[in-house]
Amino acid sequence: MSGILDNRKKIKGGFLSLLLTLFLGACDLSVTLPGETPADALDDPSAAPLLTVSAQGAFECAYTQYALLSGLVSGEFMGSQTFLGQVPYQRRDVRPLDASFATSGCGSSTSLHTPLAQARFIADDAINRISGFSDGDVPNRSALLATNALYAGYSYTTFAEGWCSAAFDLGPELQSAAVFELAKERFSMALESPDADIRNAAYVGRARAQMSLGQTAGALGDARAVPEGFEFFITRSTAASVRENKIFNRNHVEQAVSVDPAFWNLEWAGMPDPRVHVTDQGILGQDGLTPMWFQQKYTSRDAEIRLASYTEARLIVAEVEGGAAAVAIINELLEEAGLPGNFASMNAQEIQEQVQEQRRRELFVEGHRMGVLRRLGSITQFTSGSHPYVGDAYGGMECFPLPDTERQGNPNIT
Repeated sequence: MSGILDNRKKIKGGFLSLLLTLFLGACDLSVTLPGETPADALDDPSAAPLLTVSAQGAFECAYTQYALLSGLVSGEFMGSQTFLGQVPYQRRDVRPLDASFATSGCGSSTSLHTPLAQARFIADDAINRISGFSDGDVPNRSALLATNALYAGYSYTTFAEGWCSAAFDLGPELQSAAVFELAKERFSMALESPDADIRNAAYVGRARAQMSLGQTAGALGDARAVPEGFEFFITRSTAASVRENKIFNRNHVEQAVSVDPAFWNLEWAGMPDPRVHVTDQGILGQDGLTPMWFQQKYTSRDAEIRLASYTEARLIVAEVEGGAAAVAIINELLEEAGLPGNFASMNAQEIQEQVQEQRRRELFVEGHRMGVLRRLGSITQFTSGSHPYVGDAYGGMECFPLPDTERQGNPNIT
């Protein structure tokens, strides 16, 4: 359990309220909510399922926000809104003092830092509490621990991929590499799960973290362990607004974001690429200036969002191995999409460029692009320039900042 602070004695009313709010919002996640949940009740072994479903609900809400807003910053979407709170994302210039980014809860369409920080805390807190219970007191204890570790691992991974730095539990400021190491620890815990889906999602997550750490041998081993056809999803639902697919809502319903021109009319061998199915609606967005293009990956409020997959694992294998192995994987992916598997090259750079091109298509609007661009050192290619229709200059940001509110409230950050 190294690296996890014991916060069981530090729980506050706000956290309890969050647990209840998230649970009520996630009422389709199959756990019965007691009429009242006082702080002491969370130290009761019977609370272990509630703690776990709360960790799942918190992460799923936060990651949905991240997939949307990181996509807006990294060039999958462009802003078409009139809401002031989204302006920093539209301008690709989020700053430490931006309140909508830093402090808004997960119910807000522009919230990001606080929901992810809460998700990370809830998952780690659940690990600590359940670790203090015995197997006899908690049915499926090992499975619950592993599930919380998985969501903690993906919370840390999201911070490491999207943020310039982070701090946890009033600890010191950590750079991305240190946060990826924390993610690896949690994914290793999750690999102890009796549930194959949890284990496979952990293999994908740990491979992803190791790629960013330059630990390619470990990444390759984990990616190869993922079975063919595996997929793991963020669940979405119409049971409450915090459970809805915010990408669908902001794009199709509110018309506050439009697909960026970089993803319009993508083809392969003269054929439309179904992996990036986007459609021109022939109308303008909220701002009256930006043409509305709809992504068609998510076509309802309850459309699930893929978090981990065999596809991602294969792309990691292709990037690490390169050469003929990468060419074969590229062509497999093309053929699975109904496109000609006709890519051929013996040039290492050309092959790697095609791996990245296939990655941006396969994982379109799934929350990967910002982390990949940061890892490759090319994020500012998409955060520079200006909005093609509104004219706002982009800010050239490379990552989401640690908010001023975090620095001011943490005595261990100078």
